[in-house]
Amino acid sequence: MAIPYRITKRKNTIQNEEECKYILQAVTKREVDLRRISWEISNMSTHTEGDVFGVLIMLVQQVKFHLEQGETVVLDDLGRFKVKFQCEPADSPEKLTVKNIRKFTVNYLPSPRLRKWLKSSVDIVKEKNYK
Repeated sequence: MAIPYRITKRKNTIQNEEECKYILQAVTKREVDLRRISWEISNMSTHTEGDVFGVLIMLVQQVKFHLEQGETVVLDDLGRFKVKFQCEPADSPEKLTVKNIRKFTVNYLPSPRLRKWLKSSVDIVKEKNYK
């Protein structure tokens, strides 16, 4: 399988360029949820769909637990996850409080194996219904 793409016209808002340029944009077909992945894994193994789904739900809960503890979660060939946040700056350290935090996010870093796969093994194809 290949990842579909389309050509998109974009304005560079970071560099405040007036002229629009064209880029290739990856296109996603649909979302796949834990139930679908559980069903697929169960069809490749002797485990039931319910057993696989239960394990994946617990995986999500444990990832959240460890992130909340300030730990980096490493899911081997998938990658690393850690919590980060955006903060309003202050003039001095004494003026900084947790109220300065604007938003929390999860930082994801693909594993070396996944990065290698992305660099060398991914095929792309122009979206079929794109003109």
